[in-house]
Amino acid sequence: MTRNLAAASLVALLLVGGRAFAQNQFEGVDLSGEEPTKEEPRKEEPDVAAPPPKPVKTATDAAPTAAKKSDNPAVERDTTQDDRVKSVQRKLYTKRGRFELAPAFIINVNDAYYTKLGGAIRAAFYPHDSLAISARFSLMQTSPTDDVKTAKRNLFSRIFFSVPVWSIMGDLEWSPLYGKVAMFNSILHLDGYLIGGGGVVYTETSAVALPGAPAQADGSPAAPRGVSPAFDLGVGLRFVVKDFMAVNVALINTTYVDTPTGTTKGVTQNLMLVNLGVSIFLPFKSTYKEAE
Repeated sequence: MTRNLAAASLVALLLVGGRAFAQNQFEGVDLSGEEPTKEEPRKEEPDVAAPPPKPVKTATDAAPTAAKKSDNPAVERDTTQDDRVKSVQRKLYTKRGRFELAPAFIINVNDAYYTKLGGAIRAAFYPHDSLAISARFSLMQTSPTDDVKTAKRNLFSRIFFSVPVWSIMGDLEWSPLYGKVAMFNSILHLDGYLIGGGGVVYTETSAVALPGAPAQADGSPAAPRGVSPAFDLGVGLRFVVKDFMAVNVALINTTYVDTPTGTTKGVTQNLMLVNLGVSIFLPFKSTYKEAE
């Protein structure tokens, strides 16, 4: 009995010890048959350095940039105030404080029976760029056209006509227009003006007395009739060639009263003349400059 009890105690001790040994031996072992994977040691990643701060540009650093820009062509780099295109450009020439001397060829355009040819000379002073005070002297000659022969031969007409010899006129000129025109692939500056004034006209009958005029007190023949008062009005254009020169075209109508030969009646005459010439300005260069 004692032997059996000892044997049973021994078996119990063996079972408890074997179980404890098995737990210690096989603890953490995967019985699924797969071998445990070995974890590789983690490599430490190097620290990424932060980007360096941007340098602050100074006047010294900006010098190379300026040097690069200076490598551009001089045409693009050196742009002055005068090289810039203005929306309103300055006049090619100015007339303020200058004198004008304008010789011209003249011919009438409103008389079908008698042609009047001659020349004129005009002198003017400009107290302002758009205002002038001028004096004009004209000398002309009158000649009949073929229409006079036709009228007398076929129509038996008598034509009473005035024969102007010379005239002296004092005028005011106003130039409200200044512009540019394209002509023959070039740009011309033009100056438009209005002209008006008064003076005298000497005609063929100015040197003789009117028919039927009474004799003078001393019994001498009647005094000559003398010059006729006149006034004129016209328009003109100057095409500027240089600062001191322009081509001048004007249409001026001079009105006066004359008593033609063969009649005692005074008749209003309209002498419409085309003036074609040049204008010379003194001094040759403008001394007054308009504000920019």
